[in-house]
Amino acid sequence: MESKKKLVFQVLNIIGFIATIVINSLANILPIGYGNTGVLSDDIPNLFVPIGLTFSIWSVIYILLGLFVIYQARDVFKKEGEKIDMPFQDKISFYFILSSVANIVWIFLWHYKQIFLSLIAMLVLLISLLVIYISLNIGKAEVSRNVKLFVHLPFSVYLGWITVATIA
Repeated sequence: MESKKKLVFQVLNIIGFIATIVINSLANILPIGYGNTGVLSDDIPNLFVPIGLTFSIWSVIYILLGLFVIYQARDVFKKEGEKIDMPFQDKISFYFILSSVANIVWIFLWHYKQIFLSLIAMLVLLISLLVIYISLNIGKAEVSRNVKLFVHLPFSVYLGWITVATIA
């Protein structure tokens, strides 16, 4: 990937991650629209709602995604000749940014009780994570331990949870 494009993706990945964290945090702290996320989860009918403790998975997901964002940006301040080859970046950065936008849009739609539109946003999030998972060839490709830990693991956990959340 050309250096300028890589840098743009690295920065957008960081911005997307931070924006997702901020909006999701505010959604739990403030009442956005008709309440915070927990109140809305209890008020809106769905197939099943796990016990509240289950939602702590988001802490794990965000820590793992934070590690991914740091890992993918580890050469941002290096000189041109010192850049690190990260073939995964070109494959998934667009979809990671899309997943961040879909997550943020979902929060607002959910909080304003736009259930059908929130389902569409959730499907965009799910599809973007599926594309990332498939593009990375997770579980099939030979990759370094660091790529497994900082790239494959975050998206595996995130996709797993979003799959369950979409079904519910």
